[in-house]
Amino acid sequence: QYVGRSGVHLKREFFLANASRARSEQFINLREVSTRFRLPPGEYIVVPSTFEPNREGDFVLRVFSEKKAGTEEMDDKIQATLPDEKILSESEIDENFKQLFKQLAGPDLEISVTELQTILNRIIAKRE
Repeated sequence: QYVGRSGVHLKREFFLANASRARSEQFINLREVSTRFRLPPGEYIVVPSTFEPNREGDFVLRVFSEKKAGTEEMDDKIQATLPDEKILSESEIDENFKQLFKQLAGPDLEISVTELQTILNRIIAKRE
């Protein structure tokens, strides 16, 4: 039904009715995911996605073919509708969190990824 057509917006029903021919072996949150597929000749739809839903991302698709293959870029603007980011006022921030942050961050009031993980682990441990 879509063979030879371009610029078609595929709705949810299409994906429910048509099985994937190939998928990434791992669906993980990495900057780059690389996979090789050996597919029979035909027309295919490549659907890039982000690890987290409703996130925008930039994608590069590299296709290697043993023989000359026709490809077409579908440069449609795709947007995610993201919820508004809630900005907390100073009074809404827990005092224990502020103290822990100051303790871990030091005089520069900046924390590294490791320090942030420590803060989050301590908060979760207290709630459990």
